[in-house]
Amino acid sequence: MGMTQSQLIIQRDLSMVVTPGYGRDQIAAVVRCCAELSKIVAGGYVYRLSPVAIWGSAARGMTAADLLGQIDRYSVNEIPASLAARVSEIMARYGVLGIHPEGDMFRLVSSDPSVLQSIDLGIDTDDPEYRIPLRQVGRLKLMAARAGWPVTDTVRPVAERLPICLNDDVVLRRYQREAVDAFQRAGNGVILLPCGAGKTIVGVAAACEVSSPTLILGPSRSVAEQWQHTLVQATSLTSGQVSIATPDSPATPVTIATYHAASFGQVAGRLLDHPWGLVIYDEVQSLPADVFRLSAALPASRKLGLSATLVREDGRQAEVFALIGPPVYDVPWIELEQQGWIAPARCAEVRIPEAVSDEQRSRYRNAVIERLLALHSGQQTLIVGSNLAGLGAISRRFNIPMLSGKSGRERRNSTMDAFRSGDITRLVMSKIGSVGIDLPGAEVLIQVSGTFGSRQEEAQRLGRLLRPAPGKVARFYSLVSTGTAEVRYAEKRQRFLVEQGYEYDLLDAADIPRIRRQ
Repeated sequence: MGMTQSQLIIQRDLSMVVTPGYGRDQIAAVVRCCAELSKIVAGGYVYRLSPVAIWGSAARGMTAADLLGQIDRYSVNEIPASLAARVSEIMARYGVLGIHPEGDMFRLVSSDPSVLQSIDLGIDTDDPEYRIPLRQVGRLKLMAARAGWPVTDTVRPVAERLPICLNDDVVLRRYQREAVDAFQRAGNGVILLPCGAGKTIVGVAAACEVSSPTLILGPSRSVAEQWQHTLVQATSLTSGQVSIATPDSPATPVTIATYHAASFGQVAGRLLDHPWGLVIYDEVQSLPADVFRLSAALPASRKLGLSATLVREDGRQAEVFALIGPPVYDVPWIELEQQGWIAPARCAEVRIPEAVSDEQRSRYRNAVIERLLALHSGQQTLIVGSNLAGLGAISRRFNIPMLSGKSGRERRNSTMDAFRSGDITRLVMSKIGSVGIDLPGAEVLIQVSGTFGSRQEEAQRLGRLLRPAPGKVARFYSLVSTGTAEVRYAEKRQRFLVEQGYEYDLLDAADIPRIRRQ
């Protein structure tokens, strides 16, 4: 019997349900133009309207009529007038407020002057030109977004040219070329691609298109070093033209810095005073944290964000939109898997039996880990979690090296190099293993102590495994203790990957010996 056709149902509270079945991915792609996945229930996938999604559609040239027409095409019931009105109202707000550069100041303009009078943006209303210093632009855009009004940027001309080109042996994949072209058309914005799909080379290609002094910001020193290596290996830049910013180093034509360094002290002051043609924000989902706000005030003609996902449990993804720009390109992960650009992945939630004590729960957990390690003997395996004490116990119990934020840089680099070369095939990692670390040979990931992890973290962890290789099938196991809050949080964490087309097998510990490796 064939699979039932998926359906789109609009509910009375204006949420939209996409039922399981054939064609679900196509319908979900339409719904994501205006909504975000809220929860998964037995009858399907529940989406709720999202201003960020609607503004992103507007930025890509869609009108409210276009969006509602697509929804109407798939909906089994008539679009309620209240839904059409709400979508139209949110979309109409895009482009009303704009920022235009004027010398070393910016001017806030509006196609509807009453909007500026109706919301408090903390600016001097006695100035009829609404002129704003550069360092206040980020704060103003955040305040406007929180009031429900996105602020668009006028792309400034690049003040200084820096010829950069890709080496002849670097050929962009079709979706990478499409992503770069979408950024060029938009001027500013965010590109969403899964880990392992080559976001770094997309950023490098964008820098070549802009061809001007470029600043690259990332979450860690390890990520900065990966950017430095790629820029020198893949482009016409020399090693002397690319540097990682330190308090003592001068800015080079292409400078790389961590978000922390760009927000404090000498490095921050020097970067803020430089007229960058392009600023690239790697793992841009990290940007809205308070400590990173200053980096959004960096002077730049163009801004590009790179991420696997913008979803945040605190609901502050709208701040990325405000500070950088709208999502200008994304592609479903499962689509890239089907095309062979990322490794196929099999996800499983492994239920650990209910325990009467933490000690008993640890014994059950270790038994499951032991079975999984035996099943995947010889395969490169990561054990990742957030509880350092628990990870330390696993490291000692199975005699596996462990890396955390407390590990020195030299030890961290040497251990990861040993894993990359295959000298060691197992590695325990704290949250440092969730974002931006390139371990292309990793085939298996066992997620432990993920109780309060996020959808973003779940996606980032799976991403550690997605670098493709002949015959490779990535295996992602999430260990969940029965009878604890982990069950509820696991359901929340999995939402993003389920929306991307992945399915989680639900396994008991006793099922593990029967799992096929491939």
